[in-house]
Amino acid sequence: MRSTDGASGAERRPYREAAHYYKARPPYSAALRPALAEKLGWIGAGRLLDIGCGPGIVALELAPTFSQVIGLDPEEAMLAEARSATPPRTENVAWVLGRAEDIPALNLGRFQAVTLAQSFHWTDKDAVAEIVYDSLESGGSMLLIHHVDPSVGPAEASSIGTGDQAVSPRHLHPQIPHEVIDEVLVRWLGRGKPARDPNREPYHDLLARTRFGEPERLVLPGRTDLIRTVDEVIDNYLSTSFAAPDLFGDQLPEFRRDLTAILQKQTDTGRFWEWAGDTEVLIATKRVG
Repeated sequence: MRSTDGASGAERRPYREAAHYYKARPPYSAALRPALAEKLGWIGAGRLLDIGCGPGIVALELAPTFSQVIGLDPEEAMLAEARSATPPRTENVAWVLGRAEDIPALNLGRFQAVTLAQSFHWTDKDAVAEIVYDSLESGGSMLLIHHVDPSVGPAEASSIGTGDQAVSPRHLHPQIPHEVIDEVLVRWLGRGKPARDPNREPYHDLLARTRFGEPERLVLPGRTDLIRTVDEVIDNYLSTSFAAPDLFGDQLPEFRRDLTAILQKQTDTGRFWEWAGDTEVLIATKRVG
């Protein structure tokens, strides 16, 4: 087992080495961009700021509905991944190095929308909510985007085939054995995926006591057709802070071989079905006037 006592959470920079693996993270709902564009009136004329943009997944997904998009992240490695993922001749997207708390000093201007996709918890949340409020145009929105608890399965998965021959992807491949992977992490790191903090203030309540007031909750259908290879399953774990590459050091290749062998025994097809949950968006809107 490798010890993880060498650095405190404040000193670690897990996403510097995890950036390369972000592409394996499960995508949000396919309805994310069209649903938000219709609801919030995004017609390609406004500006978007994506805080904690990572490798640019959400920023690039939403870019067609804005005249300018800025992705902000404190890790240059993440921005390098974002630049490499940006399609050629994309002129309305820029990548900026910085933290959410740095926004007032960065002079980025005002925005129609500010998104934080699974990044709000890394910030000084109360301060950043107020900073974002000041960065929005009147009537603009702050959006917190994340997956709903995946322990709640989809009501009905999409199917392959037609009629009586239709077969759901989740019946063709086993689901990712997260409990098995957790056991491997405990063996290597001394602990698995951390439990949710029961004392953490719900984002809805936090936003409700800011100048935004009570946010609106929008839930969009998750993707039921995600099929993952063993490598993709492992890469997704390596993209997290609790299983990032820096925790394994030079033993990372050995860990990967160990987990690969275990996962291969869990599937006859060499693939797994993944359910990441529906996509939840909390929409906090700056009052007009």
